[in-house]
Amino acid sequence: METLFIVNPVSGIRKNIMRLTELIESKYKAAGRTHQIQYTRYAGQATKLAKEAVRAGTELIVAVGGDGTMNEVARGVVHSGSALGLIPGGSGNGFARSLGIPLKHKDALDVLLAGNYKCIDAGKINGHYFFGVCGLGFDAEIGASFQSFGVRGPLPYFYIGVKEYFKYHPENVRLVSADKEWQTDIFLITVANTQQYGNGAYIAPQANVQDGLLDACIISPFTLPQILGNLHRLFNKTVDRFAAYSSFRCKELTIIRQREDGWFHIDGEPRKGVKELKIKVVPECLNVCIP
Repeated sequence: METLFIVNPVSGIRKNIMRLTELIESKYKAAGRTHQIQYTRYAGQATKLAKEAVRAGTELIVAVGGDGTMNEVARGVVHSGSALGLIPGGSGNGFARSLGIPLKHKDALDVLLAGNYKCIDAGKINGHYFFGVCGLGFDAEIGASFQSFGVRGPLPYFYIGVKEYFKYHPENVRLVSADKEWQTDIFLITVANTQQYGNGAYIAPQANVQDGLLDACIISPFTLPQILGNLHRLFNKTVDRFAAYSSFRCKELTIIRQREDGWFHIDGEPRKGVKELKIKVVPECLNVCIP
């Protein structure tokens, strides 16, 4: 079998799942390519299915869903001879957007059939893989609220962000890199392999998935007028001109929090963490099908 599609039926594609299935069948039949479609039923199953496909020698394993589905499938494909493909179907699709993968399903399928590949880096946070971004602070708190909100899309995310802003308190952390150790107050920290969160919001405009480094991006506490005057910078790749923003590149970073069980996120999926977060790059470990 050349291609396995692993579909998350409760992601953003759920309303068009039959139409997408028909499109896959039509395009692959016309191209004379073999494929199979499997649907996940529970969290973590996509990783299991991807690992089974790798063992069976499947060439291309496609995540159909959002960044959470991508992460699950990629964890099963990493460090293998198989490649990851994507049909974006989530709320933000930050990983797909960062790699230039089309959001339209027809165009994304054309990318898969063209078969262009590159090997990219990934990251690990406390032993868990991330392929786009991980982080803590305000964005992780939003992610936790968004997960339980029940409605997806940019408008609910914006609503939750505004609501969380007025009750969020920045935290103090200790950062330890290879050549420096310091304490600072943060609004958020994002450690990025790719350039953006999703929905066109660029937190690490200079990030490169093939440079063997991660971009650590810090936004320090700021005033409401400051953020209102600079929010647009997330969407035009000029966030590095915001006075509260700073960044550096590293291979490893340890973040020590004062709280024991604060939220952090992995490719947008929130998790309850421990006090110490150890992050490192994993160079050239994942083959991805790209335009």
